[in-house]
Amino acid sequence: MRISGIAGEARPSFLFATVPVEPDQGNWHRYTSLKGFRPRTGWHHIAIAYRFGEPNTMQTWIDGKKVDGRWDAGGPTTKTPAIDNDQIWIGSALGGSPGNSFRGGLDSIAIHRVILDDQTLQTRFRRVGEEPEPEAESNRMPELGPLPADKVTVTFHEGLRTHDHWPYADEPSPPAAMQWSGSALLLDQIPLKYDSWGMRDGWKAPVLVRMAADVALPRGKHTVLMRSRGLARAWIDGRLVTRAKPLTGAPHGEEPITPVTPPPALGQRPTWHRCQEVFAEIEIIDAKPVRVVFDAIAGGKRFRAQPGELTLAVRLEGSDSFSVLRPIGLSEEPLPLTDEAVEAELNQINASMSQMNDRHRHAAAADQNAYWAQRHQTAQAWLESHPAPAIPKNDPQTQHPIDAFIQAHLDEVDAPAGGVAPAADSDFFAKVSPILKSECFRCHGEKDKGGLSLASRELAMLGGDSGETAIQPGDPHASEIIRRLRSADDDLRMPPSGERLSEEKIKILEKWIADGAKWPQTTSAPISSKKSAVISDAAFIRRAYLDTVGVVPTDDDVRRFLQDAAADKREQLIDQLLDDPRWADNWMGYWLDLLAENPTLINASLNSTGPFRWYLYDALRDNKPIDQMVSELLMMRGGAYDGGSAGFALAAQNDAPFAAKGHIVSTAFLGIELQCARCHDSPYHSTTQQDLYSLAAMFARKPVSVPKSSTVPPGFFLNKSRESLIQVTLKPGENVSPTWPFAEQTGVEDDDALRSLLQNQDDPREKLAALITAPQNVRFSQVIANRLWRRLIGAGIVEPPHDWEGNPPSHPELLEWLGKELIAGNYDLKQLTRVIMTSQLYQQEAVGTNREADPEHRLFVAPDRRRLTAEQIVDSLYQATGCEMDIEEMTLDPDGRATVNSRNTYGDPHRSWMLVSLSNERDRPSLTLPRAAAVAEMLTAFGWNADRQAPKTDREISPNVLQPAVMANSTLSISLTRAAHESVLADLAVDATSAETLLESLFLRFVSRPPTSAEQRVFLGVLRDGFDDRLLPEDQVVLPETPERLPQVTWWNHVRNEANTIQQEQARRVRLGPPADPRLNPEWRSRYEDVVWSIVNLREFVWMP
Repeated sequence: MRISGIAGEARPSFLFATVPVEPDQGNWHRYTSLKGFRPRTGWHHIAIAYRFGEPNTMQTWIDGKKVDGRWDAGGPTTKTPAIDNDQIWIGSALGGSPGNSFRGGLDSIAIHRVILDDQTLQTRFRRVGEEPEPEAESNRMPELGPLPADKVTVTFHEGLRTHDHWPYADEPSPPAAMQWSGSALLLDQIPLKYDSWGMRDGWKAPVLVRMAADVALPRGKHTVLMRSRGLARAWIDGRLVTRAKPLTGAPHGEEPITPVTPPPALGQRPTWHRCQEVFAEIEIIDAKPVRVVFDAIAGGKRFRAQPGELTLAVRLEGSDSFSVLRPIGLSEEPLPLTDEAVEAELNQINASMSQMNDRHRHAAAADQNAYWAQRHQTAQAWLESHPAPAIPKNDPQTQHPIDAFIQAHLDEVDAPAGGVAPAADSDFFAKVSPILKSECFRCHGEKDKGGLSLASRELAMLGGDSGETAIQPGDPHASEIIRRLRSADDDLRMPPSGERLSEEKIKILEKWIADGAKWPQTTSAPISSKKSAVISDAAFIRRAYLDTVGVVPTDDDVRRFLQDAAADKREQLIDQLLDDPRWADNWMGYWLDLLAENPTLINASLNSTGPFRWYLYDALRDNKPIDQMVSELLMMRGGAYDGGSAGFALAAQNDAPFAAKGHIVSTAFLGIELQCARCHDSPYHSTTQQDLYSLAAMFARKPVSVPKSSTVPPGFFLNKSRESLIQVTLKPGENVSPTWPFAEQTGVEDDDALRSLLQNQDDPREKLAALITAPQNVRFSQVIANRLWRRLIGAGIVEPPHDWEGNPPSHPELLEWLGKELIAGNYDLKQLTRVIMTSQLYQQEAVGTNREADPEHRLFVAPDRRRLTAEQIVDSLYQATGCEMDIEEMTLDPDGRATVNSRNTYGDPHRSWMLVSLSNERDRPSLTLPRAAAVAEMLTAFGWNADRQAPKTDREISPNVLQPAVMANSTLSISLTRAAHESVLADLAVDATSAETLLESLFLRFVSRPPTSAEQRVFLGVLRDGFDDRLLPEDQVVLPETPERLPQVTWWNHVRNEANTIQQEQARRVRLGPPADPRLNPEWRSRYEDVVWSIVNLREFVWMP
């Protein structure tokens, strides 16, 4: 028996469970009255009668009167109720959950074995007089005690009963969950909440935001201005002076367009979209400090807990403008209500709030510090008994361990090639081996489909189950492999699926067989074994910046480094950059691709996830050890839509979401490809459906079954004249228990040694996290080391990084050493990054071709040439031009009138990884974000993935016609390379002392080097012409006009006809770009912009040096 709050009434409700027919079948039934009583109206009597098995006997009474009701869950039933020996709870349920607890008084409770009649129940209640009215909400200013003179005290109280009215007079406000201090009665955010592991979690909305300060106001009649998104009120000197209405919902898309609110005075800051403005007149009699308290409600049960821009300002008598109220200790430093002043204050608020968030996160995460210290002690103990390979002692001049391993491998491959002439060796590995590996090895390499293995010449000559010799040296026509490649019979030809092998490739194999099918076992390298030269200091600083913080250095950074004469300046720079918080930004795009983070702006689509980007970002900023970061990710904690790792658990519209996560985790951290195992055993790998669904069961913490929709239908296998490549070994609906399937591949067993790493030994999900990150799992540390190596060197020691089966490492001892070096450093990615970056290999010219080479020929005599990632290109363009990323908030619900799981916000991006997919299935201009779209256009051209439905290690990086086009002519590149009003590029031109220094600054900013003499000859003439007269006289400088503000288009009004027109005008303004700086002569400025454009479009801007 329960009391439900519905439509402002308290309604009797009865909930019970029946015995389910099937384990997962719903078995709850609920009956709720259609009428109730108003809360806070004194004592009431309620009664519910029901005879189990007879649904028509259900009856409810309130105050002795029978009221109708309905079955609102589960429907009526004649089934037997569930009976057990559980506890009896009075006044609460679900472990005392606030949302399932009775708040009020109980006088008596009675349970009868018979249904009482109406007459009896009428006697149970008798009210003397009229029903009392609910006690009014309190309008008294809260008593807060002494407050600091130079601070605004802000407290945050969560769990209010409702967002649409204040607590009643006898209802205490919830205690403060958090406190922060500001310098003005201005606030546009609330702090982040964290769970006990330091992961982002959600507030229990509604949240009361209370701002209080003692303020100095002069005598006189003044005007108060209060701004709030939702319910708000303010007291001054104990008197309630302003009140705002509660936040309300809206019809989807059909809300009228809200007109732009004019500013309260000329030059003053206008209010936000749908933010209420309330004015009130006050009179101050005595010139003494007055207490100001400003209460506002953020969010609600159906709204995000975001306050909008809370503002309490005053216009003093005799003044024309408002200023934001400040505490008495700052009264000599007024804060005018202008865009410039308020935005500067909001930036300070954001910085202060971020620091507090960091402190709270670290304090919450500290609960796990002892556990991870013990984990790392265990890892060091394991490492002592499993030491890393000894560093080779070869060339005395080779000091660095990495270079020593590389040189030792070079010494081995420089040996004679086993009796095979180098020309034949080179021909086999350059032409024949790639064909066999790409077309044949999936079935006849690691596996031996049909009894045939092509792993060596001897095995190929043995043939397979057919008895035919696959390769007959000297006679291609007698070789079964050629007959199968040329067969017109689909049941005989090879490969059995996909496109037929090209004629060119078949002829290469025929010629190879005709020449004797020479198959060298050891090789002399087909590429030069000579190491490339070490790069210049200018190239090194650019490479180091891009590889660590993801943007190019400033011109001042380059000058300082080039002028530094210290012998160890490269090591000093590496240490400086690894301590830079932008390290996290540089890695985010990689991890988001790898883990298929896929949030959406509108409706969830296939494999949509929560924004667990924020967990990854926090972890990288805090430099969490990679074993801890991965473990916490797999534990899926915090708020799924608030930035916790629980967002990783989501996979919308997926019939087996945890199987999808198993695939992501295995490729990301184990190098095991399980994509095919979703519906059948892998045809080209040794993995099975059982393996994948075992991981899924560990995630789910219970047995899982294969859904019918993820199974190959039986009809697929009918009427097949040859054995199918795919096998289905799990039947639909067959349960798979949570067991570890990869002991052989990883070296770690689910045994007693593992259990010592667990905090909860009964949790299969924690066990999975420990199995993946335990030091015994040598595959994990080596996969991570290989991924890091590939990011910095351009090719992996194992290629591809996500699929190790059948792909041996080129340098097995170096890979083992790197993996154990990661463990030795307590899984610190930065420490291993430093090891790699301080090697000579990293600092050599990037002329290698390691990624395309076979493992035998992947010598790493030089790093590979790398193009910048899409994020690095865009972020470096912003960095070099000195522009801030000023684009829309990543949301279609800027007024916060939706829940986080339906219309979330992903914040205001300041780096390009923070964008999300802007696509919308409705294809409406009204649902576009034009400024963000300009950034996304360039990102997409260079391989950025807007929709990440599946994990991806490699993006599409092949050159295409869009790439030079977006660099030369896109809205973003044209806008950023303009000498715009109040821009850094304009200031650079205005402040330059000569054309030479200006050109040098541009080259240092964009390509991190001085211009060559040839470039000086090209560009100096352009800049010198008119340089001395580039500045217009002051009387000719006309400041650009500020364009008229447009109404805000959101999800709630996007269907309105005007919404399309407004967003099309926004897009036109974005294409038009910022106004030019009026100080510069237009003719000279145009030539100057051409120079900037030309430097940006140098090929080297988008390539790593």
